[in-house]
Amino acid sequence: MFPLGEKAGMQGIDKEKIAKIIEENTGEKYNAFSKKKQDRMDKRNAEIKATIAKLKEGDLERIRKEVDERTSVLEASRELSRHCVHIDMDAFFAAVEMRDEPRLRTIPMAVGSFHMLIFAAEI
Repeated sequence: MFPLGEKAGMQGIDKEKIAKIIEENTGEKYNAFSKKKQDRMDKRNAEIKATIAKLKEGDLERIRKEVDERTSVLEASRELSRHCVHIDMDAFFAAVEMRDEPRLRTIPMAVGSFHMLIFAAEI
């Protein structure tokens, strides 16, 4: 099943139904890709857990101290005179589509470019 987060406008929507629609409309290549990606993440998580299990007493404190020292060096060299702003407009564009096409208000939908997920499915 596909993970569905708590995005704006998703309250009260049947997530299992949406996941089923996405799964039914997703190709085999994507499913295989997703499985490989999940397998890689699971393997990496297992490796990290094995590494943590091998730590000896005092190792964790030594590592924390080293990280704190490196963090201090990095913090001292940060350049804060520039600003970067990221604006996620997905909910805005979806709201505009729902305003212009009221029937979309009751069905799961996504808006995006050609390379993003684009579908509206009747439930």
